[in-house]
Amino acid sequence: MEHYICRGGCEGVSEKPGTCNAEGCPNYQKPLEKCACEDQKHGDTPKESEEKKE
Repeated sequence: MEHYICRGGCEGVSEKPGTCNAEGCPNYQKPLEKCACEDQKHGDTPKESEEKKE
């Protein structure tokens, strides 16, 4: 299912495109990224990618 996520640390998820609404997030008021994952993991984050290499 297509959805939109914030990669700024707040882990926000929305069914509609928009911007991050979490005032304490580094991506506050920046556009959410489109995501179509089905596992609710929203693809690899940089940290997860680094852990897989070790």
